[in-house]
Amino acid sequence: MIIKILQIALKIFSIILTLLSAIIFLILAVFAITNFIVYLNSRNAPPPLTTKEYAIVLGASVHGDLLSGVLKARMETAIDLYHKKLVKNILMSGDGTDTNYSETAAMRKFALKNKIPAESLITDEKGYSTYATMLRAKEIYNINSAYIISQNFHLPRAVWIAREVGIEADGVGAGEVKEKWYYSSREFFARTKDFFQIIFKAPPIDERNFIF
Repeated sequence: MIIKILQIALKIFSIILTLLSAIIFLILAVFAITNFIVYLNSRNAPPPLTTKEYAIVLGASVHGDLLSGVLKARMETAIDLYHKKLVKNILMSGDGTDTNYSETAAMRKFALKNKIPAESLITDEKGYSTYATMLRAKEIYNINSAYIISQNFHLPRAVWIAREVGIEADGVGAGEVKEKWYYSSREFFARTKDFFQIIFKAPPIDERNFIF
């Protein structure tokens, strides 16, 4: 009797283990396939660069008016494109709704200090995520063509989203980051998240400190 019970228990355990393995495999397959699609459809046009309407700079952390190293590199890249007459305007997107913390205000001040005319600068204070930034760039600011400015790890997702919402976009890298393994791991999950947001036409989450 005990042997039969053990045999049944082992059989049930084997079935559960098989099901769990299948579920894990399917989840990993979904992540792998969605990441491949994003990479495949975010490849840049070959140089030379042509003039576009905007440079879209994705926000990152600031300390008062002091830009983080990552954000400073992004802004310097956009400013360089402007001075080379490769973009006509700069859209700076990030968290700018808090009077005590504003990425977009700091970005704007940095641009003005670097001789970018005020009339060529636009700030989006509700660019809480990459997805929100691109969707709002198209729907709120009516941007049709743009260079997307960010670090290399981030560009495939940002460019892919921009193209999917109807922006003629190419990416311009603002260098690498120190903790590349961390950001690359985070992007692996973020690409899948944004893939399904695009597929289901999800409205952007209107809240601060959104992780992706």
